[in-house]
Amino acid sequence: MNLRRLSLIGAALLMSIPTFASTYYGGFEDTKDGDYDYNDIVFTLSGNGLTLNTSDGHWYNKPMLGNSGAPFWNNASYDNGNKNVGFCVYGGGDCGAGLNSTARYLARNDKSHTGSANDVTFSAGANQNVVANVVMEISGYTDVLGYYNTSDPSKIYWLNTSGQTGTFQLVPTGTFGVVAKNGVHGPDQTFYSQSKFDGIKDNVSHFAFFGDTAAAPEPGAMGLMAGGLIMVGALFRRRKVEV
Repeated sequence: MNLRRLSLIGAALLMSIPTFASTYYGGFEDTKDGDYDYNDIVFTLSGNGLTLNTSDGHWYNKPMLGNSGAPFWNNASYDNGNKNVGFCVYGGGDCGAGLNSTARYLARNDKSHTGSANDVTFSAGANQNVVANVVMEISGYTDVLGYYNTSDPSKIYWLNTSGQTGTFQLVPTGTFGVVAKNGVHGPDQTFYSQSKFDGIKDNVSHFAFFGDTAAAPEPGAMGLMAGGLIMVGALFRRRKVEV
């Protein structure tokens, strides 16, 4: 197979690759026993062009296994040992090999790597669905997860309405946030990823978020690479004709 044909095949393959799907990892902590280990619901959000927006948070590299960094890394969990969201994402505890060993975690600022990022929303690509996967729920209560469009935070779309694990489809309109409630079989308290909407004002975000640090090519860069391969093929053809 000659260089021109290889170049055109490579360009076609690059142009056929879909927009990169981002994945974020999260944990929710209810008010049961006040343990703040964020393991009461552990979930992922995935979607094409999905981005996490925060006004008060920064991304930090993960702490080492065995270190304490409450609330995102609480090894003294009241829910039995290493079942917190940090172990679930990075490996260990009830999550076996973990969800993503390269993830970083979101906290408030450069001076407080254990503080809460209290204002978190998400944006997805135009006309793109988002998939939520609830990995585990080990709370003393039965908690549920949902989402809301920031244009109308009072309307919540609940996902695992009975507290079940599994995969659920989100169809957000524009920017959206996530919300959880420890109220199926316990106190009916609702917590938003934008804490200004929370029913309980404790100045602590009841969500923890983790993101993938793996660099992925932008769609524009993929197009440039495909165009370059096409040009290589054209030049090779022209050179053959001139010879």
